[in-house]
Amino acid sequence: MSLSQNASLELAPLFARIVLAVIVLPAGYVSIFRTSNFSDQDTARIEAMGSPAKMIEESVEKIKPVALREETQGESEKQDNETKDESEKSGAGSNTMRNLNHFVLRLDDCKVPQPLIVGWVCAIAELVGGFILLVGLFTRWFALLLFIGGVFHIWLITWPQVRNALPWEWQQDKMHLFASALTAVLMSLSLLLTGPGRFSLDRLIFAKHHAD
Repeated sequence: MSLSQNASLELAPLFARIVLAVIVLPAGYVSIFRTSNFSDQDTARIEAMGSPAKMIEESVEKIKPVALREETQGESEKQDNETKDESEKSGAGSNTMRNLNHFVLRLDDCKVPQPLIVGWVCAIAELVGGFILLVGLFTRWFALLLFIGGVFHIWLITWPQVRNALPWEWQQDKMHLFASALTAVLMSLSLLLTGPGRFSLDRLIFAKHHAD
C-alpha cells in the first residue's frame, strides 16, 4: 500500500477527529457555561418549559407516597416564596440565561417535541463528544450524534442568519459561522462513514473484532 493510501486510511480520520473536536468543544462550552441577555418574552417561554432537573424532580414526586408528596410540596412553596422575595428586594431583572436557550427557543419555534431536552442533548453531545472524539472512543456513535446536532444547528440557527444574502455578500462573522457549522457536519459524516482510524481507542479496544 502506498504512502498516500496509508495516510488517507490512518491519518485522515485522526485529523478529522481533531478538527471536529476543536469546533464542537468550544461550541458546547459556550452553550452550557456562558450566558447572554434575553427579552422578557423569551425568558417567560424558557421558564415555562422548566428545567431538566425540575423534570426529574417532578417524575420522582409522582411515585412518592401522598404524605411525602404533600410535605415536599409545602417545602417547595416556601422556597419559591423566599426566592421571589429575594429577587424583588435585589431588583434582579437582567434576564441573563444560558446561551443554550437560544437554540431551545428555535427548536420550540419549529415545533420540535421536547425542545429543552433536545437542546441539552445536543449541547452535551458537543461537549462530551469533543473530548471522546479526541481519544477515538465510540467514534461512530458520537459522530452520528454530532451529525444530527450539526444539521439541526445549520437548519435552525445558521441558515436563517445567512439566507437573505448571497455568499459573496456575507460579512466575515457570518462566513465563519456558516463555514464552521458546515465543517462540523461534513467531518461528522466522514467519521461516521470511515471510522476512527488506527490511532484511536476503538482500534485498541476492539482490535480483535477488526481482525475478525
